[in-house]
Amino acid sequence: MQLLAVTDLNEEEAELTQAQSKKYTCKGCGKETPNLFQYDLCRDCLNQTFRRLIKVIDSVRK
Repeated sequence: MQLLAVTDLNEEEAELTQAQSKKYTCKGCGKETPNLFQYDLCRDCLNQTFRRLIKVIDSVRK
């Protein structure tokens, strides 16, 4: 078993924290967010897209 020094553990923890705090830019609104979804959109922009699609689908059904 390999023993890690305290500095090695701190470096690993810092890398993990940095990876978790990585921000991505939404292509819809340009806001920085930790999560992007389909078409590189944030949750709010993706919800708006689905709301517009529901209206179109409902109009075709009638």
